[in-house]
Amino acid sequence: MGDSAVRVENGLTEKSVHEDPQFATITAQAGFCKEENFVNRTGHGKAICTASTYEFDSLEEHMAATHVYRRDGHPNSDDMAHAIACLESAETGLATSSGMGAVVCTVLSLMKGGDTVLVHGDTYGGTNALFEEDVRRFGMNVEFVDVLDVVALEAALTRCTETPSGSGDGRVIVFCETITNPLIRVADVTAISSVCKRFGALLVVDNTFGTPLRSKPLLQGADLVVHSATKFLGGHSDLIAGTVVGSAKLVKQARAVAVRWGLTVSPFEAWLCTRSIRTLQIRLERAWTTSEKLAARLRGEKHGILEVNSAPKCAVLSFLVVGGLHGAKTLAKTLSFIKVASSLGGVTTTVSHPASDSHGDLRPEERERLGIHDGLIRVSVGIEDFEDISNDLLRAVRAAAAATPDK
Repeated sequence: MGDSAVRVENGLTEKSVHEDPQFATITAQAGFCKEENFVNRTGHGKAICTASTYEFDSLEEHMAATHVYRRDGHPNSDDMAHAIACLESAETGLATSSGMGAVVCTVLSLMKGGDTVLVHGDTYGGTNALFEEDVRRFGMNVEFVDVLDVVALEAALTRCTETPSGSGDGRVIVFCETITNPLIRVADVTAISSVCKRFGALLVVDNTFGTPLRSKPLLQGADLVVHSATKFLGGHSDLIAGTVVGSAKLVKQARAVAVRWGLTVSPFEAWLCTRSIRTLQIRLERAWTTSEKLAARLRGEKHGILEVNSAPKCAVLSFLVVGGLHGAKTLAKTLSFIKVASSLGGVTTTVSHPASDSHGDLRPEERERLGIHDGLIRVSVGIEDFEDISNDLLRAVRAAAAATPDK
């Protein structure tokens, strides 16, 4: 059958003239896999293969084919999987229908009833809801622990693996984000991985905010890496896709779940993502520079901002505006060319309100405990002119401050 978990060989492709190509070369060459992995090549680009099924002249030909039915894999998903696996220095990759699809097939392929997953509470709201509402229904244990705190993680793993006989019976999975959404906390993946290995736990890392340009969790000890390719890998707010990368063994398991549950990516989304990866480094480096300058300017604002959350080489930041929900609403109404949007990672700067959007399903007291307050604003920094972004945002911050009664 077709296999969108494409093995990475010799770095870029078998035809590479350089054994260890640099990141910019890998991104620019994204999708140029081995010739047999795609069909209908036209010019310098790649065709979109929309066939749902493939025809053969014999059973022998059918049984030997790479692709037979689109849900099992197709040329465009192969290209996308191969490109991202290269970027993450992974053995192989799987292209999925969305970032949540990547998380679902990863969790279901690794866990069974009685197993335990440890995840930090301030993870992306959709991921949080999946563990809270769905994973538990399959008889799996979910514990929300600050796994970015290695001391807390070690204590949780000790508790999970302790039994009267001195050893645990169920598998333990640790799930974390390289940079948390929306509080922008940076994970020490190497330290977390070290603790996981001592207890025999598997580490799954969501590298959506970090991107492989900033960090490669697999090289830091993670077992699997997932992405919402909708965000920075896609980069233009015009596709929804995800990916799982890692060892051939674990990705094969995830792929089987993705095929059974219909979680594989469509040809057009895969083609769009592969195309977008070719400009990933250029887009991110510009957005990173702007994001760092914007965070500094926001921290220098004397009125209207209570705190700023940012990290080097991260195109997302968040800040707490005065006035709570009223301040957040005032800010959103005052913005000019910066728009409110649920997603992130595109070439245009957008803002979102996590308390009512990505984390709106959490109980108010739980949001407050995690630091996702009503006045929290998340900014996805694009590639526009810095002064235009900064002036628009600061004007809105000042309007929020002016609309907040003095106490």
